[in-house]
Amino acid sequence: MNRKSLNYIFCAFALLCFSCEDIVPEEELIYFNDFDNGDYPGISGVKISNFDGDVVMGNFNNSGFQLSLDDLPDHEYIRVSFDLYIHDSWDGNTNETNPLGEDHDAWLLEFDPNENLKSSEKIYFETTFSNGLCIPGFCYSQSYPREFPFPNNSKLEAFSTSLPGLCAWKDSPNGTSLYKFDKVFLHKRNSTTISFYDRLVQPNSDNPLCDESWSLDNLSISVFKKR
Repeated sequence: MNRKSLNYIFCAFALLCFSCEDIVPEEELIYFNDFDNGDYPGISGVKISNFDGDVVMGNFNNSGFQLSLDDLPDHEYIRVSFDLYIHDSWDGNTNETNPLGEDHDAWLLEFDPNENLKSSEKIYFETTFSNGLCIPGFCYSQSYPREFPFPNNSKLEAFSTSLPGLCAWKDSPNGTSLYKFDKVFLHKRNSTTISFYDRLVQPNSDNPLCDESWSLDNLSISVFKKR
């Protein structure tokens, strides 16, 4: 969601206000990291590699990293955006070992995973990606850009599908898909820890990291301050 779209959403709820300018919160960038300079403030689980000529966080398989942020200004919303690289043979909503979808290649973003929060306070986004090679009449479905288990077409809203695979499909010019993740969440706490991780299902793989993984770049966090 871009800034303009978010402004329209706020304005739609401001039926009794005289001007949109009075009610649209001010966006403030509080964190950015492109991982190029070797500095990773607030991040635990750092893993750095190179992909397609750039430095990225990853690659990860059944793991991930966390970003901790303190002393946030008063705010009502938090915006999380980054480049997400889906490498090699993700199977999306359906895994070959379980066609009903109970086992799926999940990717997750979760706020404060180690805190005992009420269900109404939890911020949790689980989705899936299908990066498999399609054949006529069949592709594994994925949930992105919506949450699992919503079924969407394979590689829906991918920014690019013309990147080489990282390992198992390194010789394929379409082995990695790039997504421009950009979502806004209700959030008011003055500190938070954001966890980025996956739950990949690969019962028949001798080298899971080579078979399926992900990387992340250009991580940006901003808040919408109260006026």
